[in-house]
Amino acid sequence: MPLTKEQSDLLKGIYQSLPEKEPLEPGDPRYEPLYERAGYSAQDPVTLLGQTIEWNITESLQLFSGFRGSGKTTELFRLRQRLREQGYIVLYANASDYLPQGDVVDITPFLLAVAGAFSDALERDLKIELGDQSVWERFRRYLTKTQIKLEGMDFSPGPDLGIKFRTQIRESPGFRQELAAFSEHNIASLRAEAVAFIDERVKAIRGAYTKDRDKGIVFLFDNLEQIRGSRTNEIVVTESVTRLFNLYYPRMFELPGVHAIYTVPPWLKFAAPNAGKITLLPCVHLWGNDGGRTPDPAGFAMLRSLVHRRFGEEGYRTCFGDDGQELQHLIDSCGGHVTDLLYLLRETLLRTKVAEQLPVTPATVDLAIAAVRGNFLPIAVDDAHWLQEIARHRTTALKSREAKDVQRLTLFLDTHFVLYFKNGEEWYDIHPLIREAVDRICGQFPRPATTPAPSAPATPAAPSEAPV
Repeated sequence: MPLTKEQSDLLKGIYQSLPEKEPLEPGDPRYEPLYERAGYSAQDPVTLLGQTIEWNITESLQLFSGFRGSGKTTELFRLRQRLREQGYIVLYANASDYLPQGDVVDITPFLLAVAGAFSDALERDLKIELGDQSVWERFRRYLTKTQIKLEGMDFSPGPDLGIKFRTQIRESPGFRQELAAFSEHNIASLRAEAVAFIDERVKAIRGAYTKDRDKGIVFLFDNLEQIRGSRTNEIVVTESVTRLFNLYYPRMFELPGVHAIYTVPPWLKFAAPNAGKITLLPCVHLWGNDGGRTPDPAGFAMLRSLVHRRFGEEGYRTCFGDDGQELQHLIDSCGGHVTDLLYLLRETLLRTKVAEQLPVTPATVDLAIAAVRGNFLPIAVDDAHWLQEIARHRTTALKSREAKDVQRLTLFLDTHFVLYFKNGEEWYDIHPLIREAVDRICGQFPRPATTPAPSAPATPAAPSEAPV
C-alpha cells in the first residue's frame, strides 16, 4: 500500500535531520552525549581537555583530533560552552580561513595565521575594536621596518589589511614562499612580535574583567587537521606538517597567558610521536577487542538512543516498530562510526519511500547496506593484505613512519576502512562492511612467499616481507 502523505512527510523530515557533516551546537536536541555515558566518561574528550585547563590555571597547550566524521567540531563546541559557563573567556577561530588546505605549511605563515586568528577573534567574539592595534597592523609595521617587499602584497594600512593578509597567506603560494625565505633567519624576531601582541592583549583583557568573571583565556584553533594535499602533493604536504611539529612544537605553539587548543591531523600520532599527547576521538565500540568480537550491548544502546533522538518517538516507532531488529542490523553495519550510521539511515529512508513500505523491511535495509558498502569497493590487493593484518592483530600494522606509509594509513582511517577504538587501551579494526571482501581478496590473491637470497658466504637470507 502506498505511503500516506503524512508518512511521506515524516520520512522526509527525518531524512533532512540526518546531515552527515553538520557540527551540532550545544543544546541541539539531536545531540547524543556519547562520551558522557557509563564506561566512557573517563575518556570524555571535553572533560579531559577542560580538566587540563582548570588544573594549569594560567596557560596550557593541548592537541585535539578526530578522523573525518568523528564529531570533533561538535565536541569542541561543547567544550566552548562548558568553559564559558565556568567563567572562561573562550575565543574560537577556523584555521581554514587563514592557512592553505592543500599546500605545504611553513612556520612563518603558521605564526602569522595563529596570531592573526587570535587578533580577529578578539574583535569578533569580545567586540574589541583594535584598529591600528591589531596584529595585522603590527606585522605591517614590522615588515616595513625590515624593508622586505613581498610580491603582490599591498601593505597600505586600513580596515581591510587583515583580509589582505589572510587572502595572501591562504591563497598565494608565491607569497608564502617569499615570506618563508625572508624569515629563515628571522623566526625568533617574528615570534617575538606575535608573543608581544598576545601578551599585551591578554593583560588588557584581564584588566577589563573582574576575577569572578574571568577564570582564564582559552583559544580554540579548529580545523588545522584539514590541511591535506592532493594526489600529486599529499606526501609533500604531510612531510611539511610533520616537520612543523617535529621542529617547533611546543615552543612555537605556546601562547603567553592563554590556554591554547589546536585541532591537528590525527596522523600526527604516527608521523610525529614526539609532538605530545593528542586527545583523539574514538568510534563507539560495538564489539570487544577479542578474537570473536564479542558484542558490546552498551555501545549498541548508545547508538539506538542517538537514532531515537534524530527520529523522534513517532518516527522511531513508525520506521522500526517495537523490536527494532532492522535498526540493530544497521547499527551493526556502521562499525560504531556515527557518520556511517547516519549515511546508512539516509539510504534506508530513501529506499523505504521508493518501496512504499513501512515499517522498514529487511530487504530495504539490505539494499541500503549494499549501497554504502559499494563506496568502499573495489579494494586493491595490497590494501587488502594490510587490512587483513589490522583485523588480525588489532593494530595499525604500520610498516614505517615514512610519509608514504603514514599517508596510506591515514587514507584508511579517513575513509573508515580502519576504525579507531579506545576502552582503556587503544586498538584498531577494519570496518564490518569490508571484512568479507578483504578475506575474499586475500584468499584469491595470496601474498607471494619471499624468495631467499642465493646462498653465498657471508650473505644472509633475505628477511621476510613485512606487512604492508
